[in-house]
Order: sequence, then structure tokens, then C-alpha cells
Amino acid sequence: MQVQEIIEDVKGRAEQVSKEAQARYEKVSKQAQDVLKTSRDTAKKAGDLVKKNAKKVADSNQTTAKSLLEEAKTSISKVREAGVKEVAAKPAEFLPEGKDQVIKAYNDTLNTLSKTRADLQKLLKKSAEQIKVTIAGKPVKAAAAKKPAAKKPAAKKVTAKAAAPAA
Repeated sequence: MQVQEIIEDVKGRAEQVSKEAQARYEKVSKQAQDVLKTSRDTAKKAGDLVKKNAKKVADSNQTTAKSLLEEAKTSISKVREAGVKEVAAKPAEFLPEGKDQVIKAYNDTLNTLSKTRADLQKLLKKSAEQIKVTIAGKPVKAAAAKKPAAKKPAAKKVTAKAAAPAA
């Protein structure tokens, strides 16, 4: 009879371990799905952000290039009208203007890239925190900023006239 009890005890423990393993598997599976969803959403947002800012840079540079092309065409027209002797005498006057436009486009590109980097950094940090929450199963405590205490409204001043009972 003892063997039978041992077998029943082992069966019971095996069933319990099986149920616990199944519960753990389901929990980890759900967490993995949530992590994948967060990662996919983050990748999509990052792609959209980069696409938007790349388009902005491309548009800015294209506008600058068109403007420089027009400046060059104008300069070539001036050279044709002036002739070789005038161009040889004062070549700097026939150079197209555009240095300021190129510098502005360069600075705009740098600013856009810096903003993109900062935005991506925020996005990835937020995503990493969300993944930590998903894996840990509880929210990560952020350092909460202290809010100043709300001021109480000042008490109404009562004048002697108002305080005196009406007779």
C-alpha cells in the first residue's frame, strides 16, 4: 500500500508542477507579446520621425539648390552680356551669390538632425521603460517632481462697519 501512496503523491506533485509551469509559460508568453508590440510600435514611431525629418532636410536642401541654380544662371547671363574683358578685369563681381544660402541650409540640417536625435532618444528611453514595466509586471518608479503646496486663499478682511450689527 505504501507504493500506491507514493505513486499518488508523485502524480499530485507532477500535476501541480505542470500547472505552475503552464501558468509561468502563459505569463512569459504574454510578456513577450507585449514586448514585441512595444518594440514594433517604437520602431514604427522612430521610422516615421526619421522619415519626416529627412523629408524636411531634403526639401530645405532642394530649395537651396534651386535657388543656387537660379543664381548661377543669372551670373552666366551677366558674364555673356559683359564680355571677356570686363569679366577678366573684375571676376569677383560675376560670381553667383549663395554662400549665405548654403550656410543657412547647413545650419538648418544640423538643427534638424540634433532635434531628431533628441526625439529618438526620448522615444527609445520611453520604450525601454515600458519594456521594463512589462517584464517586471509593475511600473518603474520615476523620481517624482515635488509640486509646490497650493496656497490657501487669504481670509477676507472685515471692516468695523461691516462687523457692527445693524440696529
